[in-house]
Amino acid sequence: MNSASQDEALKHLEHAKMHFDEGLSARYKVGESTKLVTKGIRGKTASEKLTEEGLVKFSARVAIQMDVVRSFNDADGSQWKHSLFGNPNDHETFRRRCEIAETLAEKNFDLAFQVIYEFNLPAVDIYAGVAASLAERKKGGQLTEFFRNIKGTIDDDDWDQVLGAAINVYANKHKERPDRLIDMLTSSHRKVLACVVCGRLKSAFQIASRSGSVADVHELELKV
Repeated sequence: MNSASQDEALKHLEHAKMHFDEGLSARYKVGESTKLVTKGIRGKTASEKLTEEGLVKFSARVAIQMDVVRSFNDADGSQWKHSLFGNPNDHETFRRRCEIAETLAEKNFDLAFQVIYEFNLPAVDIYAGVAASLAERKKGGQLTEFFRNIKGTIDDDDWDQVLGAAINVYANKHKERPDRLIDMLTSSHRKVLACVVCGRLKSAFQIASRSGSVADVHELELKV
């Protein structure tokens, strides 16, 4: 990923994937007897030293990296900025992977989803960052599409958290009331909080009353 251009990076990645795939293919052809004979022989290639599971993992990751490279272009910066490889315990590697996933979530959600789950990235934090960024730039259409994409991939609490990130931006930065987003919240308590943030105390009180939340009603009475 230290290549000077996208084409060069793809050539290197294609070569690497071919190497892993060939190693995997060779594993499938090797019988148990051959494994016993070759066990302990020095001078093995990198692919021979890897387990079958390791070869599958690396081949899949190289394929994902190739798709990531194709999603950007040379004008988007150096190729290493789009590299998913690195020490998983390294903060810089983690930060770069999250940044790549956030960027991809706007342009290629399926690929972003692959990156997030292949590298065990914090999906909710990334989605919340994307939602807040789109809200900040008032990209309403993209925001709607984004929520459509993540629907069903996270649980209700996380869904509300991601929605809340966008709602807070509209309320605090743009001084707007994103009623449609508030209606999309699943938790009545979250709806109450969102209405309060947007200055909709009457709506908040009505929602709290309908949900039977004594705590929310009491809290709102103190605000009135």
